Amino acid sequence: MRASETPQPSRSLMALLPKLVVNDQGQPDFDASDATVLLSLAEAAELLQRILQLGISAVGQLLAHASVQVEVGEFDQDAVEALGWLLAELGDAAAACVELAAPCRRATADFTGKRHG
Repeated sequence: MRASETPQPSRSLMALLPKLVVNDQGQPDFDASDATVLLSLAEAAELLQRILQLGISAVGQLLAHASVQVEVGEFDQDAVEALGWLLAELGDAAAACVELAAPCRRATADFTGKRHG
């Protein structure tokens, strides 16, 4: 797969999030938002969640295999700590993707692909 064909769901989310309607309290108003935007948001969030989870798993496996190098000091403890913080943030981002995709899917459950109005 060429770089131009590689999915970039985080970029898609950043481009789509400003199109999400917010209410007077600054909270997302999924029912007032455009259904095509919501579907695109849900798809990007779900793809990003899968990518993050697979990456977290891969890094966890690498760390498990590197445990001997950590024990004998061949692998810097600061790097292990930094990876731990990174994994925590990536896990939180994956959860946020699910929290975004779910209401987008609920609000578009009966969407047929036709625009209203």
